[in-house]
This record gives sequence, structure tokens and C-alpha cells, in this order.
Amino acid sequence: MKATNKKRRLWSLNQSGDILAITGIIILTVISIMAIAAPLFSSWGPKQIDFSAFLSAPTANHWFGTDGNGMDVWSRILYGARIDLSIGISSVVIAVLVGSTIGSIAGYFGGWMDAIVMRLTDIVQAFPPFILALTVAAMFGRDIGQLVLAISLVFMPAYIRLMRSEIRALRQRSFIEAAECAGNTHMRILVRHLIPNATRPILVIAPLNCGWAILTLAGLSFLGLGIPIPEAEWGAMISAGAADVIGGRWWTSVFPGLILFISVLGFNLIGEGFLERSGQRS
Repeated sequence: MKATNKKRRLWSLNQSGDILAITGIIILTVISIMAIAAPLFSSWGPKQIDFSAFLSAPTANHWFGTDGNGMDVWSRILYGARIDLSIGISSVVIAVLVGSTIGSIAGYFGGWMDAIVMRLTDIVQAFPPFILALTVAAMFGRDIGQLVLAISLVFMPAYIRLMRSEIRALRQRSFIEAAECAGNTHMRILVRHLIPNATRPILVIAPLNCGWAILTLAGLSFLGLGIPIPEAEWGAMISAGAADVIGGRWWTSVFPGLILFISVLGFNLIGEGFLERSGQRS
């Protein structure tokens, strides 16, 4: 009876994690599809100006109204999703690949290599994350590639530390000693045995960091160091519409902020769902 109750409890918790992750995936899938097929969902281009409607409230012609330049807010939100999601995801992917590689090598070989990597990581992490992104963006410019680099540098140290600690823990396990006795090379041990068993925490953290990366991009754009106007980007739209809110024209800033909130929520739900499932498996 106790075993049956335990199984039901574990199944319930796992189901809760699945629901969270699936909900987040559905949210992001819908946003991604609408962004990719943006011309099907809006008859206005992201930079197209309606000279008869400046700061127009939401109407049948402009679902989310227009901004101070006469551009359709709904259309700019759709096209802005392409920029925000692509930069957010690609910056985290780069941080994961580079950070995990460096952390794996440092954790496996140790010694002076590990000491140098960790001291450099300490230096980078001494700066507040957003200040670091702000500094790198100000130094290298506002192109998409440079913004991806700036944001990826913010998250890279966390993956270096995480993978290093996982590799160091697994390095002492008996199956690694068996692989070494069997004559496997260091590269084969890392690629075939250590890294696949050390990546589970990354599956939890990476979706959460995607949300933070989008917020970081929005923050940079809000301060004028991200994607510049007239390009469609959520943070820049919020910044441009902040003054309009005071005058009662709330739609120019509220709608981009709402879609930003929903997107970050989607990534957080995926991360929380993976975290619950990981907790039940461990």
C-alpha cells in the first residue's frame, strides 16, 4: 500500500513537471510560429508608416495601435520576436557550448589549467551581469552579432563552473577508472563518458537563462545600447513608448512589455518543468 502511494505521488509530481514544461513549450511555439509567419498575421510591415494614424489607439486596422512614428505596434511585435528570440537563444547556445567545453577541460585535467580558468572566471563574475553586458555592448557596438557576444559572455562563467564541478565529481567514479584502464584516450573519456552524464543540470539552467538573455537584450535596447530604432525590438519599443504612457497612450509600451513578459514566462516554465523532473530522477 505504501509503495502504491509512493508511486502515485511520484507520478503526480512528474506530471506537474511535464505540465509546466509543455505549457512553456506551447507558449514559445505559438510566438515563434507567429514571428516566422508574421506577414500572414499582419498586413503592415514593421517599418511601414501610416501617415494617417500617428499614436492611434487600437482599431480594426491597427490591432495594437500605432506608435509615434505611425508604425503598427502589432506588426512590430511580431517581427521583433524574430530578433529577441534569436538573440536570446543563440547567445545562451554559445555560452553553453563554449562554457561547457572550457569547464569540462578544466575539471578533467585540473592543475594549472584549472587554476587559470577559475581565476579568469572569478574576474568576469566580479562584475554585475547587466553591467558587464552594458560594458561589452558599449565597447563592441550594437550589431546583432556583437550583442550576441556581449550577452553570451554574461552567462558563460556559470556554465564553466557548473560543468567543471560536475566533471570533477564524475571523474572519481568507478566507470571512469574502468574506461581509463581499458585504454580510452582523454578525449574519448570526455566526449563519450563524462560530458553526456554531466549535462543534466544544463537542461534546467539553459531555458531560464534564455529568458534572462531576452531581458538583458531588452534592457540594453531600453538604454539605447541594443537594437536601434527603427528596427523592431521589444526593449526599444518599450523605451520609445515610455513617454507616451504618461500622456495616456499606453499601448505603445504596454503591449511590447506584455509579450516580453509572456516569452520570459515560457522559458521559465520550461526550466521549472525540467527542474521538477530532474529532482524526481535524482
